[in-house]
Amino acid sequence: MSSPDPDIIIVGAGPVGLTLALLLAQRGRSVAIYERWQSAFELPRAVAMSHEAARVYQSAGVLPALLEHMDLHYGKLVGEYFTSDGEVLMRQVFPGLGASGFPPMTPFNQPDVEHTLNECCENHPLVQVNRGWNARALHQDHDGVVVEFEPVNGDKPREGAPTQARARYVIGCDGANSTIRSLMDAEITDTGFSSSWLVVDLLPSEAVFKSLRLGQSLDPTRPTTLAPSGRGRRRFEFMMLPDDDPLTLASEASVWSLLERWGVTPQNSALVRRAIYTFRGRWANSWRDGHVLLAGDAAHQMPPFMGQGFNSGIRDAVALAWRLDLILSGKANDSLLDSYTTERLPHVRQIIEQSVAFGRIICVTDAADAAARDASLRNARDNPERAPPPPPEWRLGPGLLMAGDANAGLLSLQAEVEAEGKRALLDEFIGAGRFVLLAQGADPATALSPAAKAMWGALDGVSVSLGSTYGDVTGAYQAWFERLNARVVLVRPDFQIFGTASEAEGAEQLVRALGEQLGLKGIPQTVQPISKAQPA
Repeated sequence: MSSPDPDIIIVGAGPVGLTLALLLAQRGRSVAIYERWQSAFELPRAVAMSHEAARVYQSAGVLPALLEHMDLHYGKLVGEYFTSDGEVLMRQVFPGLGASGFPPMTPFNQPDVEHTLNECCENHPLVQVNRGWNARALHQDHDGVVVEFEPVNGDKPREGAPTQARARYVIGCDGANSTIRSLMDAEITDTGFSSSWLVVDLLPSEAVFKSLRLGQSLDPTRPTTLAPSGRGRRRFEFMMLPDDDPLTLASEASVWSLLERWGVTPQNSALVRRAIYTFRGRWANSWRDGHVLLAGDAAHQMPPFMGQGFNSGIRDAVALAWRLDLILSGKANDSLLDSYTTERLPHVRQIIEQSVAFGRIICVTDAADAAARDASLRNARDNPERAPPPPPEWRLGPGLLMAGDANAGLLSLQAEVEAEGKRALLDEFIGAGRFVLLAQGADPATALSPAAKAMWGALDGVSVSLGSTYGDVTGAYQAWFERLNARVVLVRPDFQIFGTASEAEGAEQLVRALGEQLGLKGIPQTVQPISKAQPA
């Protein structure tokens, strides 16, 4: 007997596809993953996990298994932008904790993380991992998608007959050269930024590891990035110059010659990988075509100068998981997926544009241009009152958000709380990946009418009283509520703020606005409906 069709087909078993599969399976959805490579990709790519991505893995229940591959450092870190003679022109200070309760950025080794995620997927009864298959055609109808696959191993054909599979939805998580994106014929916007770099991964001795700084050498003769890349690992990125021959530059002799300046030699370090990458800033203008969607590098590519490519893909995964779950449960229409692009694309575009701006500071090879840049950075360093204002917080675009709310679309806080004699991050108590009403001093659910309670119950929402049921042990929540000028905050399963209210009674309007925007099905309206809220 053939197995039933899965709810979701994911094309691509990189970190975004594997993460999305685990988030969906956690919600009881069946998933089939199809991947071109017959074995997991063994070479490092991404090296930094944001606090937000760590919270997603906390939500998925796999963070404990990943921690052994992460250099989780809760102290303050400083990234330095320095000249060839060592003068520091600019510093980026990373505090001990990000808004999600974890370090702002944590170095990690991607192959180890992927192995763990893949093992979690293969051991989950609702996930099938199928390796050695490339999507070659899509056929959509009203109820779903049929995908045709051909047998491959990476970019080479292998023996065997083609196959096909059907699901309600197909998600392309198949990287920058996405087959699914090409089958969707998605239009691309390109920033015009393009820069090729030699990426080198190392296992240095402990002494060398500790001696190397985190930052960017602004030497115009060879701009260079230095960064940790997981426990005991380091990464160097060397910009290619116009006269460089790629094969010569990436040769082992050339790599050791480039590293010698930094005290890295074959005697104190092992060379793990060397490869040339071209960094670009671009995005697909639509991430949805009916029952087919894109996530991760298939939807957007960004320069690595802020370390946000991997992390943006994980944000895509968590944004999709709860939407697909509500649709598959029959509680919401699939028009809910329209807000996936309208929200995520402006957020990603903001990050890409900032990454490109950093790239234009870093990728300067003309001596006169470099001197002018250095003078500008030096002036900002020495005269902070003249420095440009920091960029605005990253915010979702228009979508499933409370109309007119200045806080809607911002990332919510997760901080340590205390209950029943135990201290932990809030999600450890209430369960992650849920709709949450947060309030100070009183349970916000007590202010809900029967109709709003029905909506909240249909969403499996949870209400939290901070300062009473859960002790705000660090004062972080009190400061956050004051900054938001709010008494009640409604948080979505992807940790984004739906809306806020200045009084406890505002919980009613928040819940009902959410329910109406979702178009919740089968919920009795026992009071007069509020006016239809428009996306912010």
